[in-house]
Amino acid sequence: MKGGVGFPWWLVSNNTNLKSLNLQNCSLSGSIQLPIHHQDHRQKGLEFLDISDNEVYGSIPPHICAFLPNITYLYLSNNQLSGKIPKQLSNCSLLMWLDARNNTLSGEIPRRIWNMPRIGVVDLSSNSFSGTLPPDFISPYMQGVYLSRNKLGGSLSGGSDNHHGISVLDLGHNRFTGTFPTWIVEMPRLTHLLLNDNELQGEILPPLCLGQLKLIDDSHNQFFGRLSSALTSNNVRCNTSKKDEVYFIDDLEFTTKSNRIIYKGEPLILMSGLDFSNNHFFGEIPPQIGHLDTIKVLNLSYNMLTGPIPPTFSGLISIETLDISHNNLSGVILTQLTALNYLSSFSVAYNNLSGKCPKRVGQFGTFDEDSYRGNPHLMNCTLLQSTPKPYVTQTPTDDEYGGYIDIESFYTSSGVSFVLVLLTITSVLYINPYWRQVWFYYVRVTTTTCYYFVVDHLPVSTRYKVWEPHV
Repeated sequence: MKGGVGFPWWLVSNNTNLKSLNLQNCSLSGSIQLPIHHQDHRQKGLEFLDISDNEVYGSIPPHICAFLPNITYLYLSNNQLSGKIPKQLSNCSLLMWLDARNNTLSGEIPRRIWNMPRIGVVDLSSNSFSGTLPPDFISPYMQGVYLSRNKLGGSLSGGSDNHHGISVLDLGHNRFTGTFPTWIVEMPRLTHLLLNDNELQGEILPPLCLGQLKLIDDSHNQFFGRLSSALTSNNVRCNTSKKDEVYFIDDLEFTTKSNRIIYKGEPLILMSGLDFSNNHFFGEIPPQIGHLDTIKVLNLSYNMLTGPIPPTFSGLISIETLDISHNNLSGVILTQLTALNYLSSFSVAYNNLSGKCPKRVGQFGTFDEDSYRGNPHLMNCTLLQSTPKPYVTQTPTDDEYGGYIDIESFYTSSGVSFVLVLLTITSVLYINPYWRQVWFYYVRVTTTTCYYFVVDHLPVSTRYKVWEPHV
C-alpha cells in the first residue's frame, strides 16, 4: 500500500470469517477510525490484528474491544499513537498478547490491564507512561512484561503469588526506587531479568537464585553488598532453556561490547549474560561465576570489587565480552584466559593489577593497551611488545622532528635523486633529435598559451594601455 492510505476496515467488514489480519509495514497513516460498534457490526471472527510499523496516529479507540470482542493478539507497535490506554481495553477478555511499544502513549497504565484473565505478554516499552505499578501487576498467566524506557516510578517491594509462570521481566530505564524486589527470587521460570538504569538500592537479598536465568541486567543502580551474597544459591549454573520455552520473548536491549544492542529472535534466544556494572558492590568476585560456562557477557565494571581475578574464570568458555574494569582488583592476570577462544572484548583497566600482561596470542592479540590502562604495576602491555623495534640511526635532530628519520640522509638522497632525474631528461633530449623538437614545441605552445591567458584576463583599460604608443 502507498503512503497516505487510511486503515482499510472494509477488509474486516466484508470478510466476516476473517480470523487474522496482518498489515505490518504497509505505509498506513491516519487515526484508527472504527465503524459504528453496533451489535450487527461486531467482528467476532477476528482474533489476530497487526498494524505495527506504520504511521498510525491518534489514540486507541475506547470501544476497540466492543468491535473486536474475540481479539487475542493485538500489535500496535512502532506507530505514532498518543494519549492514554483506555480502561475499556480490559474488556478484551480473550486478549493474550498486547504490543504497543515505541509509541508516544502516556499517563498511568490502567490497573485493569493487569487483571485481564488471559493476558500473557504486555509490551508497553519505549513510551511515556508514568505513575506506579500495583503490587499484583503480574497476573497468573503472565509470561512476559516489557515496560522499559518509560517514566514509571515508585517501589517494587510489593508483589503477589501469581507470578510462577513469568519468564521475562524488563523494567529497565525507569525511575523505580526502593530496595531489590524480593519476590523476584520466587519466580522459578524466570529467564530474563532487566532492572537496569533505575534508582534501586540496598543489598540483593535474599540471594538471587540463578536457576534458569539466562540474562540479568542490574546495572546503573545503587545496589551494594557482596556479590557472593547476592549470587549464592544451590544452583549457580546458567542453564540453556529450550527454544519452545522462550518462543514468546519480545525484543530486549542489552549492553554488549560497550554498546546497547537490541536482541530479538534467534540471537536473543541464544544470548546469555550477567551485568552488575555501575553499582557499589564490594568484596571479592565470587568464584562460582566462573562456572557459568554458557554466558557470553560478564560486566562487573565500575564497582568496588577487590581481591584477585578468580582462577575459575578460565571456565567461561563461551564468553565474548569480559569487563571487570574500574574496580580495586589486585594480583595477576591469569594466563589461562588466553584460551578463551570467543573473547572479543576484554578490559581490566583501572585496577591495581600487577605482573605481566598475557601474551598476545589468540584473541588477546586483538586487544590494545586500552584494555590494561590504569594499572601502574602491569608490564609489557603495549602493542610494540610483539614485534621487534626497527633499527634507528640516532641523530641530534630526532627529538626536534619527533620521528625516527635521519634528516641528513633524507636531504642527501633527495638531492641526488633530483640531479639524476635532471641528467636523464637532458641526455634523452641531446641524443634524440625528435624528442628534442617535441620538447621545444610544447615549451613554445605552453608559453604562448600562458601569455594570452594572462592578457585575456587583464582589465580592459590595463590591456590597451600596454599597447598605447607614446606621443
